[in-house]
Formats: sequence, structure tokens, C-alpha cells
Amino acid sequence: MLLETHNFEFGEFLLDAKEKVLLRDGKPLSITPKAFQLLFVLLENHGHLVEKDELMKSVWADSFVEEGNITFTIGLLRKLLGDDTKNSRFIETVPKRGYRFIADVRRVEAKDEKFGTADEQAVLLSNNKLNLPEIFSHPASQKSPQSPGAVVALADWRRGANENEPAAEGLLASPKESTQQIAELELAPAKSNSENKHATKYGISFAAFPLAFLIGASILGYYLYDSKNVSGADSKKSIAVLPLKPINTTNRDEIYEIGIADSLILRLSSIKGFFVRPLSATRKYTDIEQDPIAAGREQQVDYVLASNYQLAGGKIKITAQLFNVVSGQIEETYKSEKDAGDVFAMQDAIAGEVGNILLTRFATTSTSPTAKRGTTNEEAYRLYLQGKNLTYSPSAENARKGIEYFEQAIRLDPNFARGYAAMAHAYAASGMLRHNFPREEFEKARQAVAKALELDSNLADAYAVSGQLNFLYEWNYPAAEKDLLRALELEPNSDLTRKEYATFLTALGRFDEAVAEVNLALEIDPNSIYIQGYRGRILFLARRYDEAILQFKQIFEVNEKFDLGWLWTSYQLKGNDGAAYEWFIKSQKERNPERLEVYQNAYKTAGWRGVRLKHLEFEKLNDQKPSANFYAMARQCALVGDNEQAFAYLNKAVEKRQGQMFQLNVEPPFDILRDDSRFDELVRRVGLK
Repeated sequence: MLLETHNFEFGEFLLDAKEKVLLRDGKPLSITPKAFQLLFVLLENHGHLVEKDELMKSVWADSFVEEGNITFTIGLLRKLLGDDTKNSRFIETVPKRGYRFIADVRRVEAKDEKFGTADEQAVLLSNNKLNLPEIFSHPASQKSPQSPGAVVALADWRRGANENEPAAEGLLASPKESTQQIAELELAPAKSNSENKHATKYGISFAAFPLAFLIGASILGYYLYDSKNVSGADSKKSIAVLPLKPINTTNRDEIYEIGIADSLILRLSSIKGFFVRPLSATRKYTDIEQDPIAAGREQQVDYVLASNYQLAGGKIKITAQLFNVVSGQIEETYKSEKDAGDVFAMQDAIAGEVGNILLTRFATTSTSPTAKRGTTNEEAYRLYLQGKNLTYSPSAENARKGIEYFEQAIRLDPNFARGYAAMAHAYAASGMLRHNFPREEFEKARQAVAKALELDSNLADAYAVSGQLNFLYEWNYPAAEKDLLRALELEPNSDLTRKEYATFLTALGRFDEAVAEVNLALEIDPNSIYIQGYRGRILFLARRYDEAILQFKQIFEVNEKFDLGWLWTSYQLKGNDGAAYEWFIKSQKERNPERLEVYQNAYKTAGWRGVRLKHLEFEKLNDQKPSANFYAMARQCALVGDNEQAFAYLNKAVEKRQGQMFQLNVEPPFDILRDDSRFDELVRRVGLK
């Protein structure tokens, strides 16, 4: 389509503005939205200095960020492009001023299936064989003037074939404005090989300036006189509901703070045109001093609903405020006083009233939500919330404590389906995090899932756990996929189920699907370090080491306690022993500082291989402990070429049914074992052959 044909080609890279992907040698790269926007601005102005202030206005116009964000994002781009700051191929730093894209850049176009290339369209138009209304009826044109295609087309019209040709003034947005329009777009994660649509070749477009003028003016006139194509009514507004804060901190209670937030999320999720962050994404904002605007920026939403409550004389007083994240202003305030005696009735009444206020404010409609508590017992619900709070912070200890809360909740209400499902999930998490899953615990988890589905055959949480148990423990992959897809059908906005399905897809080597699924999980909860870590692991298992390294480093930037084992292993398999050693030492400073001198001496005498052998020696000291992770130890043996010991540990891991066995057939360190018939037998034993 004429509106969306121009992209940028430089070196081995191609930036596709329409598909919002960056390709290297035809393969899509994983790039963050802000990095994509920043690269677009630099390419749009290639050869010219782009001041830091201009970059802030163009890329972070909707955010309150510091100059350091530019430096960090430029760093990400350099790593992605393989650029060297000392001898740069692409991005030149102009100290204290900004950046300049210095490589040769070509504008290229893709042929539209119906209308052809821009040059072909130009010929058709000049011969009166291309009808502009027909262009705008094409699906690609049903966008606002701020869409990438429209802005690129208008920007190209200004430049024409000769960039020195002066453009007519007063008709179209300036290059600066068009760049900012592009930069303000929300961009989707990079598409995988199976998804990208660049099967056609790109060719350089040299449309004549007078014809471009005619087309540009026609496009402008069309948008000026046909406003129905520029309506933003279809775009969803995003909102995060924070846990309530108590006025009096001496009597905090999750049934008010989390319970009311849960009811509000359910109610607002039913409003047409709204995307509401799930409780799993927002329940962490329980700090009394939490700034709502800061939470909104972190959650990347348009609005935040922040509330407080006060209990007195059998009553609960609620004050809820709707914050506009961009402006920082309060747009709505809701106050109410309810009888605190019937907690559930109170929660539903407050959620209903707040929902009605937003319905009126945004002139929209809603469906009637169905309560999802699953119990009428307030104490059981309170215990359930406490258990869920623990299991949202993944650790074996928290999972065990969570099980105790769920058991108490079920004793109070034996028909509490969500309680059974949550308990089963906690058992599964405990087994995974402790690297083994005793048969007794698995049976308890399976019985709890069966009871949950007996009580509620449409409970998404129960299907999600059933799918997890099927592929983690039973190694029944067809049954697992059936359950996980049913869970997503019932509750598509579950970040944890999407993460679980991505993990399942990875086990079967369906990497493109897995990356797409984990990207969806991150759209639901963009700040989950847990899910970001899984995304990095999927990329690692797919042997996309550069992307995995970038993902792991991004996590480390915000969480220095992140396990760096995946990062240094990615460097090793990439063949960069120096970087592998550097990141290995960083990990040991946090985990085993007493071993640092031993590792440093090993590196001096025997290099990186000496360090790995010494590391394996320490790991073997734990192989008699109940918590021994034989799968991880087999991986380390394979990395140093000790195949016999690797097979010995893998057999132990199968016997223990250790949680990571599902990824046996896609584990890169085991490539050295694949020609051995014993490996085929192991793959068969875990149901992958």
C-alpha cells in the first residue's frame, strides 16, 4: 500500500515501519518498543545530529524520565546492532549534545499484494487507473494520520526523490512533527520467523516529486474530510487498580486491601474499551508510601485507580481516585461509606459504583461480571488471599506456607474450588523450585485439581494447573496442551497461564510460538521479572543467544540478584569465554563470595575451562543432598565434555522426575550427547519421542 511502503535498510539490517520489526539478514530481532522508536528517529534523520532534548520529546513524550534513559537505550541499540562505541559503524555519539546515525541508509519499499509498489501505484495514478477511495478502503489504510504508514508517506512526500528539494509550506506536518508522531506509537514485540511477512523483495523507490505532491495532498484532503478513518474510538484505555491503603496502619487486612481491589479489577474488566492489569501485576503495590503515578508509569497504563479505606464503628469509608498517568492529574474522585459487616456485599457494591462512574465518564458500556471468589466464607477467602500473596513470590518456602493457608481455607469451605486449584499450583511450584517432585506431593496436587474441576468445570486456574502437572510430571504433552488451551479459552488475560503455555511450547521445540506466547504474557504484566526471565530462557533454548543475552542483561539492570547462570552460559555457548568468565564472577560475588579467589586462580592457570571444572567440583559436593539438582549438574558436565557423568546425572534426574526434564530435547549443552543412543532412550523416557 502507498501509505505504508517505506522502510529503512542499512548494512545487514532492515527496519520495517509497517510490521514494526527490525530484521538482520532477513531474521527478526527482539527489540524493545522504546529502542525501536529511538532507532526510527535516528534513521529518519540519518546523517544529521539529533539533540538529546529532541530524542526526549520524540521517544519519551508521554513519560517523565531522565536523560539516562537515552544513554541506556542507545546502549541496547549498540548491542543489538553489534556497534562499537570506539569505532562505530552506525551510531555516533556527539558529547553533551546527542547522537547521529552515520551509516548509509536506503529507503526501501515492499510491494502491496493489490496495488503493487509505490512506483507502480504512481504510474496507475498518473494514468487515472488507481482510485484514491479504493486505496483508503484497503485494510492497511484504516488508520489515523499518526499511523506509521501515513506519517512515512507524508514525510516521503515532503522529501521527494531529491532531499534538497524544498517542500511546500503549510500543507503537512514538519519532519520534526512526523518523527514525533511515529515515536509516540506503542510498538508490539518483534515477530518471529514464522510470523514475519517479508517474503517479497524490497526495492528502492524514486517516486517523482510532483506526483508525490499530488498523492500527499490527496491523502491530507482525505483525512481532513473523512474523519471516520481517524477515529481513535477503537483504541483501548489501560488502567491499573492498586491495592487499597489503610488510613490506620495498625489494623491492615488483606480482605479489604486485596479483596476490594480484586472486585474492582473484575468489574472494570467488564467495561468495553478498557484493558485492566490483572491482580498478579498490581498486588505488589501495597506500600503505604506508594506513588500512584510512579506505579502507573511502571505498569505502562493510561490510568491508575488508587484508593484508601478506614474502618470505624462497623463502617468502612472508601476514597478512590482516578489518576491520569500522563498528566499526573486526578480526574475522578469517589467517596463512599458502607456497612463492613457483610464484606462481600460491601466489595461488590463499591466495585459496582466505581464501575458506573467510569461508564459515565468514558461514555461506554459493560457486561455484567460474575463474582469469582468461589466461596461465601469470609475467613476462607481471607486465607486464600494470604496464600495467593505468598505464591506470587516464587520460592519453595513461600509455596509450602501457601499450601498451609489453602488447606485451612478448604477446611472452612470444602466446596471452595479456587482454593483447591491454588493449593495444587502451590504443590507444583514447590516441586519445581526444590528440583524434585515426590510422588506423594504430585498425587496431592492431582487430587486437588480433580476436586477443583469437580466443583467448577469452568475454572481456568484448575485447567492451567492440570496442564502444568501433565507436562512437568506425567510427561503427557497432548493432554497438557489440551488443558492449557482450555485455561486460556476461559481466561485469556492470565499472564501465568500464558507463561506456562510458552514453557510447554518450548519443550516441543515450537520456539516461535513460545516467544509469541511469552510476549503476550509480558503485555499483560510488562514488569514481571519472573516472566522476563522465562522469556530469556526460551530464547536461550532456541539458541538465539544474542537475544537471550540482551534479555538477561535488561533484567540484571533492575534486579542485581537475578540468577546470572543463564547469562554466562549463553556467552559460553556463543563462544565468548571472556564475557562468560566476567559474568560468572559477577554471579559468584553474590552467591558464593568465599569461592572468588579459587575461581580467579583457576582462570589464571587453566583459563575458562579451569573455572568450569572447579565450579563442577563444587557442585558435585551437593549430589548427596535431597535438594540436589541432577539435571543442572548434568548440564555442567556436558559443558565441560564429561559425557559419562552427564548421562549418570540425567538418569538420576529422570528417576527423581525433576522439573526441568521436560526441556531435555531442546537443551543446548546436551547437543554433545545427541548422537549417543543413550540420549535417545532418555528422550523416549520423558515422552518426547
